[in-house]
Amino acid sequence: SVELYLPLGDMIDLDEEHARLSKEVGKLEQELSRVQKKLANAEFVRKAKEEVVQKEREKAATYRDKIRTLNRSLARIAEIRPNRSR
Repeated sequence: SVELYLPLGDMIDLDEEHARLSKEVGKLEQELSRVQKKLANAEFVRKAKEEVVQKEREKAATYRDKIRTLNRSLARIAEIRPNRSR
């Protein structure tokens, strides 16, 4: 994946962006939890085709990567936005 950095200055409401990213992290964490439960189910892993199990493992890895990226973005926002209660 590619990350782009654009100097947007005051064009973005950092509070709104923080809220949006936090919401997205929450959704991804729910999806990751769902996939992890599926993969932790021995019956699912035993009965499902290997391709299906592998696809679920790939989904989990993708969700973890996206969460990590969004959390880095949230940290950057926290660093640059004016001192406010977070």
